[in-house]
Amino acid sequence: MLETVLRGALVATGDSVSRCDIGIANGTVAALGHRLEGDTVLDCAGLIIVPGAIDVHTHFETKLGDMATADDYESGSRAAALGGITTYLNYAFQDQGGSLADALAREQGLAEGRSYIDYGFHPLITDPADEVLEEIPRLRELHATSVKIFMAVPGLQMSDRTILRVLAAAAGAGLLVNVHAEDGAIIEHETQRLRDEGAAAMEAISVARPVEAEALAITKVATFARVTACPLYIVHLSSAAGLAAVAAARRAGTKMFVETRPAYLYLDKERYRLPDPDARQFTCWPPLRTPEDQHALWDALAEGAIQTYATDHTTYMAADKADPSLDFATVPGGVSNVQTSIGMLYSRGVRTGRLSLSRYVAAISTNPARLFGMWPRKGTIAVGSDADFTIIDPHRTVRIETSKMASRSDFDPYDGMQETGWPVMTISRGEVIVEDGRLVGPPTHGRLVPRDGTCAQL
Repeated sequence: MLETVLRGALVATGDSVSRCDIGIANGTVAALGHRLEGDTVLDCAGLIIVPGAIDVHTHFETKLGDMATADDYESGSRAAALGGITTYLNYAFQDQGGSLADALAREQGLAEGRSYIDYGFHPLITDPADEVLEEIPRLRELHATSVKIFMAVPGLQMSDRTILRVLAAAAGAGLLVNVHAEDGAIIEHETQRLRDEGAAAMEAISVARPVEAEALAITKVATFARVTACPLYIVHLSSAAGLAAVAAARRAGTKMFVETRPAYLYLDKERYRLPDPDARQFTCWPPLRTPEDQHALWDALAEGAIQTYATDHTTYMAADKADPSLDFATVPGGVSNVQTSIGMLYSRGVRTGRLSLSRYVAAISTNPARLFGMWPRKGTIAVGSDADFTIIDPHRTVRIETSKMASRSDFDPYDGMQETGWPVMTISRGEVIVEDGRLVGPPTHGRLVPRDGTCAQL
């Protein structure tokens, strides 16, 4: 017997759009058809049901040096659920001298019992000692199908030789390597030059972290990937120059996937012309780019050259970024995104005709699931898959207001924007977590996703 039936909606997956009923039993999709009956029937006429959105790039409860993010697992997952997200992958930073297994265990301990939705982790390598690299082949046993490396950022940046060793180890283990692709040498050189010249305004961040730094890093790591036969996943790609480097690498034979983030689609570097401290609130790495870069990213997303859309949700309090002891290079990077990302992409993408509905689903759910070992448990609406759904009212108009956001950050970069087409219900493993914009599920619902599928199978 079906426990719940979702009736009358338009149902969209990454490759089809149709009208059908969805039957749920034991937390999974049990039937697809017409005139299904169940213990509970939810009338979804006029709504759009898509596979639960998956955000594969979050930084909840993260501490770098003395600075901690504003959102922990409870507040971050609450905001994500309210935004229509049903699963997220958070970054597990390796402690200096610690192991990747320890990092994963620490994050699972923090998330367990404090997440409204399902979760998983990417180990982030910060201290690549020999014994750490030897751990990489065993990460699948710990439900990790990916690792992350940085090519810039003091304290995180890896040497070329170490990057090659990580890629070789990951290739042998069938893991996907996530790359923060900015060239550290260019950034260090330009930052010092600007400081020597007395640059103080936030506009300097665009010069210190130019598109050339992104393009060069992509070209270099793509070459390393071809040598080691390792697939790559470029996080938060920001520019047309970066896209050109990706296209060249793919033509040369590199297996490479690309993510972009909301900030680069909806904001541009004019925000850095605002007076301080307002300009500082929009700091992110790479920085915001030009409207021309925005157009290139939208085109690439529509064409499938960019495979995923994820937030890099990294929140701070306004006072953290306004600290006068910090300059353009040291203001912490990151903004709030998880509660607004899925609705804004529908409003600015699908509703305007920039994206097809299936391409939208592919970017927010299907491709993330396929790339990171969660398919077909997640990322689709099929018999046997988890009953994870993001339900969108295409006519719901929402005005984004910082005071109404669930994030603990006291600044939202999209404050004042008005969008039409918004998630109104979030269902995770058959349970309603958010209904009509209200949180109704408990923070004990979320659980670790077994990432046991084949990664990078696009």
